[in-house]
Amino acid sequence: MKILCIALLFLRYLQCSGNRCADTTKPLKMTVLYETLCKDSQKFITDFWPVFQKYHRCIDLTLVPHGNSQRVGNGFKCQHGRKECWGNRMQNCALHSNLSQLEQMQFVKCEMKSLKLVRNKSWKCAKDMHIKNGVQKCLRVNGNKYQTEAAEITDQYGFSEIPAIIFNGEYDESIQRSTRANVHRTLCNVLKTTKHLLPGDC
Repeated sequence: MKILCIALLFLRYLQCSGNRCADTTKPLKMTVLYETLCKDSQKFITDFWPVFQKYHRCIDLTLVPHGNSQRVGNGFKCQHGRKECWGNRMQNCALHSNLSQLEQMQFVKCEMKSLKLVRNKSWKCAKDMHIKNGVQKCLRVNGNKYQTEAAEITDQYGFSEIPAIIFNGEYDESIQRSTRANVHRTLCNVLKTTKHLLPGDC
């Protein structure tokens, strides 16, 4: 009986750690629209990182650094200036490298830990993730292309603020507010609703 109880507790741990979602055929689609020099984006990414580590097996994550940038001619005008445009392009290139989704989130978390990294056009995080050379080449060749693609994704949604969080392709204002206020609780509840987690997992 004692062994059975221990086994059940271990199973519950695996479920709560997100491993229950390993065999899920259709993970929850989650899109995060953000800006690389936005303090609200910085806070959300920082709050979301440990939650994503816990539930990443349940989620198909798309990170989109663009936000309220506007197309101007063949380029873009960014809400927080030219350095943000560089940061958006640079992070877009990193997100189009060979990183896994967990590694993508780790990279963005590193970049957003201090906004000075973008302001100073630092390559520290790209170097740490061993993608610096590829990202530098991407900026020269595909930087504007990927930023245009990010703009097209962003333009699909009628969001009211950045960061904007979209689940399964639908932007919901109430879920947006809830996610911004408490990303762990909201995401866990969404994952229960979509049957990725059990009712008692949160």
